[in-house]
Amino acid sequence: MTVPNTSTAKGDNALPTGTAENSREAGEQSRAASVAFIRNWPLTILSLCLFPLLLGLGSWQLQRGAEKQQMLDRIDTRLASQPQKIAQLSQLEIYTPVRLLGYYTDEYLYLDNRTRNGRAGYEILQVFSSGQQRWLVNRGWLPGKSRRSELPEVAYPRAAKVITGFLYPVGESAAEQPGVAGPGSRIQSLNRKHTAALNLRQPDWHIRISADSDTALTTDWQLINVNPQRHQGYAVQWFSMAAALFILWLLAATNIRSIIRVTKHHRRPVSTRADNNNQRPTDAARGE
Repeated sequence: MTVPNTSTAKGDNALPTGTAENSREAGEQSRAASVAFIRNWPLTILSLCLFPLLLGLGSWQLQRGAEKQQMLDRIDTRLASQPQKIAQLSQLEIYTPVRLLGYYTDEYLYLDNRTRNGRAGYEILQVFSSGQQRWLVNRGWLPGKSRRSELPEVAYPRAAKVITGFLYPVGESAAEQPGVAGPGSRIQSLNRKHTAALNLRQPDWHIRISADSDTALTTDWQLINVNPQRHQGYAVQWFSMAAALFILWLLAATNIRSIIRVTKHHRRPVSTRADNNNQRPTDAARGE
């Protein structure tokens, strides 16, 4: 009587099962390796051109912000120094604090299109006589009238006054203003044509009055055109655009999602996958 060799049969059945599982794992590895990372080369090339540009623009804005901050620090240091008598200055430099003793004349100009807190008005440029010298002083801002044809009244003391301020250069002559405005006129910009007609000591310079002078109007001088905080905000925008471009490229031009799915499936435990694969034949056997 021959006894069936059950152990041999089981061993024979186990060998193909292990071989099939190894083959399945090798197939998954091959499939994961065959998935190309980049699937849209034109979009990738375009992104490679734009991404460094956006980063460069952001870095440039940070550099500009640092330069503006250094400029503000130098201006603040200069403005914090003691005002000097303007007649004793050997060299005129921008933002140099000065002090003058004298009186205002009846010669003044309305510098048009100047706003404070969103309201339109004028900056008043008035001649100040100090000794034998005449200087043009920007006294600050006055609100405009409701009618464009009407100009605000300029009040000024007749007695001698001490004023403080800082030096500021006059712009170049404007080609669009061929004529010279007389006292009490409205002008669009201050240039050398206007100052030359006023017989000033220094036509290339004028004085912006300090807020603590009793003859000052509304000052709030803008020392620089763009403050450092705005440059930093621009830099954040450029860097955000670079980050958004990278994410869009990753989703639209690559197979990153497919690679992640294949990798997750490959990293599942072998026993779990084997149980899932063996579950179907068992159920089929039960059905039979």
